[in-house]
Amino acid sequence: MQSRSVRHAAAAVAWSLAFVYIAAEIVTALAWSTPYSFQYDTISDLGVTACTVDLCSPRHLVMNATFVALGLLTIVGAVLFRETLTNGYRRKWILSLAVLVGLSTAATGLMPSNDNFVLHMLAVVPGFVSRHIVLILLAVWLWQQRRVIAVWSATCALSGVVGAVLFLGSAVRIGISERLVLYPLPAFMAVTGVAVLATMISRRFRPMRARVR
Repeated sequence: MQSRSVRHAAAAVAWSLAFVYIAAEIVTALAWSTPYSFQYDTISDLGVTACTVDLCSPRHLVMNATFVALGLLTIVGAVLFRETLTNGYRRKWILSLAVLVGLSTAATGLMPSNDNFVLHMLAVVPGFVSRHIVLILLAVWLWQQRRVIAVWSATCALSGVVGAVLFLGSAVRIGISERLVLYPLPAFMAVTGVAVLATMISRRFRPMRARVR
């Protein structure tokens, strides 16, 4: 039981760090001289390693390192949280898809769009699709055991799917629609991680508060 608590605490910390992703985008964007537009420019533009007339990201190392870190955090959290799902095909599906998303995210940082656009897209697409499937499966499979997490997962999945429709249909500016697609999973990770940590801390100090009374 103790080792399971340690694993869950480590997983919660890993996923809580997903909040840093947003900060990395802002820090990288502020260094642009063009300037960077969160409405018109893509997230991948933040990771370009060479300057052109329209694109120049002096802090591209920050963004690309963050992609790699977020990918690894996704995998670490999923592996350590795997006991949340009963053993069997459900756990295997979620873990496999989470690893795929993590590897895709990390590969995005290792293959900037300006170096090789084809390889960059091959890195991006698997995670672009799999993240929504993960959230939908979590919402369905956790509905009976952990309804709050299931509702939160469904909300993030819905946001991501709507974003994907808008992105593919070019209904809104690419910077906005792309973030509607990609932000929900890090948001799910970060909020879930913080919630788990807060719950664990509250349970840890509850007996102490009882003794004080």
